[in-house]
Amino acid sequence: MKLRFKVQQYQTEAVDAVADVFAGQPRRSGVANAGIVLSAADLLKNVNAGQRIRNLPLSMSLVDSPGAPGVLNLDVEMETGTGKTYVYIRTILELNRRYGWSRFVVVVPSIAIREGVKRSFDVTADHFQEMYGTRPRASVYRSSPVGLRGVERFAADPGVQVLIINIQAFNAPGRESRRIYEELDAFQGRRPIDVLRESRPIVILDEPQKIGSAKSLQALSRFEPLFMVRYSATHRVEHVKVHRLDAVNALNRGLVKKIAVRGMGDQDCSGEDLRRLQIRAVIRAHLEKERELFARGVKVLSLFFIDEVVKYRDYSQPGALGLYAGIFEDEYLRLRDEFLDEPGYGDYLLRDDVSAVHAGYFSVDKKTKRWVDGEVCKSGDEAGLSKDVGAYDLILRDQERLLSMAEPVRFIFSHSALREGWDNPNVFVMGLLKQSGTTISRRQEVGRGLRLAVDQQGERVRDRSVNELTVVTDESYAAFVEGLQREVVGAFPRPVDDRIYRRNVLNREVFAGEHFRALWQAIDHRATYRIQLDSARLIGRSIAVLDQRLSPASASTNGRVDVVGEIAAGTGLTRRTVSAVLQGIADPTLAQLQLNVEHFIGEAVRLIGAEKADLIVEGLSYELLDQRYGDNLFTAAQTRQLVGEPVAKHVYRYAAPASDAERAFVAQLEADPAVAAYARLPRGYAIPTPFGDYLPKWAVALQDGRAFLVHPAAAPERLVQCARRFLGALPSPVALWSFPGDPIGAVGMQCRSAHRTCAGGSCRHPVEAR
Repeated sequence: MKLRFKVQQYQTEAVDAVADVFAGQPRRSGVANAGIVLSAADLLKNVNAGQRIRNLPLSMSLVDSPGAPGVLNLDVEMETGTGKTYVYIRTILELNRRYGWSRFVVVVPSIAIREGVKRSFDVTADHFQEMYGTRPRASVYRSSPVGLRGVERFAADPGVQVLIINIQAFNAPGRESRRIYEELDAFQGRRPIDVLRESRPIVILDEPQKIGSAKSLQALSRFEPLFMVRYSATHRVEHVKVHRLDAVNALNRGLVKKIAVRGMGDQDCSGEDLRRLQIRAVIRAHLEKERELFARGVKVLSLFFIDEVVKYRDYSQPGALGLYAGIFEDEYLRLRDEFLDEPGYGDYLLRDDVSAVHAGYFSVDKKTKRWVDGEVCKSGDEAGLSKDVGAYDLILRDQERLLSMAEPVRFIFSHSALREGWDNPNVFVMGLLKQSGTTISRRQEVGRGLRLAVDQQGERVRDRSVNELTVVTDESYAAFVEGLQREVVGAFPRPVDDRIYRRNVLNREVFAGEHFRALWQAIDHRATYRIQLDSARLIGRSIAVLDQRLSPASASTNGRVDVVGEIAAGTGLTRRTVSAVLQGIADPTLAQLQLNVEHFIGEAVRLIGAEKADLIVEGLSYELLDQRYGDNLFTAAQTRQLVGEPVAKHVYRYAAPASDAERAFVAQLEADPAVAAYARLPRGYAIPTPFGDYLPKWAVALQDGRAFLVHPAAAPERLVQCARRFLGALPSPVALWSFPGDPIGAVGMQCRSAHRTCAGGSCRHPVEAR
C-alpha cells in the first residue's frame, strides 16, 4: 500500500506562519543560504501580523536562544499526530520557492525520531515533487567515512539539501561524536562542522523540549544557523511563537483520534491474573472495532507495550511462546468465537491461524539471531529509550504492509523502550503491560496511536466515529487520567472512560418499518451535478457590484502587480473574463485601483467571487445516478458511541446527540405524535455541491408520509440552496428543515417549492421551513 497525501488547510496555515515571517525578502539562490536583508523591525512587523491572524500573543521583540544566539528563533506548536514532520518538510520547500534558501539541518533528539523523519522524507517525495516540481534531497548524518560524504553533498550539490542528525551524534563524549569537530583529510583538512556552518543552514529542531541541556544548546550553536525553527506539541521554553495547534484544537477539528481509557486497576487481582484481564480487554476492544470497520476496508491494529522480550518470546519453552503470547492465543481463540456469526467478518477471522495474527518487534542479537531486550539509554532526555537502530528499521519497513487487510498480523508486541518508533495510523487499541514502578510518559504512549486512520487505498479516514484510540491500562481510569494531566503542559482533552461507551445497534423494528423504508427509498440516491455559468451575465453583474459596493481605501504605495492575474487566481476565472470586467467598470472605480492596488484586488476577489457563487447556484442541476448507498450505510455504522438513554423512534437504539441543541431536537421528535421515524444519518451520506458536500444531520418521516432532511440552522446558505436543487431532482418529494425550530410535525400543507411533481395542485410536498 502507498500512503496518499493531500493538501490540508490546517497544515498550509502552519507552513505560511513561518514563510510569511520573511515577506519582503528577495529570492536569491546558491549553495549557501543568502543572508536575511530585512531589518529586525520588518521581521517583527511580519511576526506580529501573523500572530494577529492566529490570535496569538504579540511578541514585543525578536528572541534568540543559547542554541541559536543572535538570530531569529521561531516556535511552531503542533499536537502529536497532526503531521508536524510533513509540515516542516513542506515549509522547507516553501522557503526555497519564495526565497531561494536551500540548506537545512533537521536536528532530532533520538535515533527513533531520526529514522522516522527520514522515512517521512522518503514517502512524501513524490507528493512534493508533484506539488513543487522538486523534492528535498535528505540524508542522515553518520560519522563513518561513507556517511561523511553526505556532508560534502549537502554543501556542494544543487537543489534543496537536508541533513538529518540526532543530537547525540555531535554532543556525546564518544569518539564517533567527536569526528564532526575533527580536521579530516576527506575535507581537505577542514572540519565537517565548518563545512556545515559555511552553508548558513536553517536549523529545524524537532521535539526541542528534549534538547534543552546546556551541552546540547552549546553544540547547536556551532552550526551558526541563519535562523532556527522549533516544532513541538509541548514547548518548555518559548521564543517567538508563530503558530499554535494545541491538543484541544486538534481534537475539536477532528485532526487526531479521541482517547478512551479502559482502566483495569479497579479489578480485585494482580500479577498474571491482571495481565490476562488486560490482554482479554485489548482483544475484545480490537474485535469490536474490527467488526465495525471491516466493511469499510480499514485495517485495525492493536499494540502491546511490554518491558521484557521473554514475556513474549521465551526460548526456553516449547514453541518459544512467552507468558503474554500464550495468554494472548488462549484468549483470542475464546473471544473470536463470539464474532464468527457476523457475515463476511466471520470468514475474515477464520482465514488466519492464531499464530499468524500476532507478531513482535524487538532488537535482534547479531550472533544468535534471537530477540533480545537491547541496550537502553540510562539517563538524560533519552532515559528509557532503546539505542537499537535495527528494531526501528524493522518497524518502519513494515509500517505500510501492516495496513493491508491481506496481511494477517493485527496484534503487535513491542518493547516499551521502542515506543517512539511506533507511529502507525491504524493503531486503534493499546495495551500497556508494564511492571510496577516503570516510569514511562503516558503522553508518549498514547501519542503513538493518535494519527487518523487510513483505508485500503491509503486515504485518510476523517469520520470522527471511526477515529478513537482505546487505551487498556493496569491503572484505574481516574489514576491514568490524573497522571496524564500531570505530564501535560497546557490544555489537553480529558480522555473518556471507555466503560460508558455502548455499541449502538439498529432498532430493527424502526429500520424495517414502512415509514423508515419509504423515507430511505426517497433519499437513497447518489447524484452528480452540472453547472451552466453564463459568462456574459457574470461580467455584467461583476461590473455592477464593483461600481456599487467597492469600499473606499486610503492611499498606499503600489508596486508592480499583475492585477488581472491576481484577481483571476483569487476567483478561479480566466484572464479574459477578468479583463472584460476591469474594462467595463466606471472611472471612479478604476481610480480605486490606482489609489491602493492591494485593497482593490482583495475587494474585487470578494465581490466577484460572491457573484460567481450566486450564478453557480442558479445554473446548478442534478442528475441521479444508478448507484445507491444501500442499507449497508446503516449496518456498517453500528459503532461504539457515547450514548444516553434508549429511544423509540430512532433507527438505532440510541440517538447519540452531539450537542444540547441536538438533544433538545431528539426530545422534540420523540414527543411529537406526527413523527413516525427518524435517523441520524451516517457520515457517508453526502450531497455533492460545487462548494463542498452538504451533510444533512438527520432524516425524518412523518405519519402522513412526508419526508425531511434536517440540518442545523447555522448551515451555510449556499450549501442549503444547492441541497434544495438536489431534492428537486428526486422522484419523491422531500423537504429541508432546520433545528432548533418549531416542531417538525406542525409544518403546513401549502407547497411553495419548485418540485416538478407540484404542478396541477396535487402535490403533498411540505412547506420549506427556512
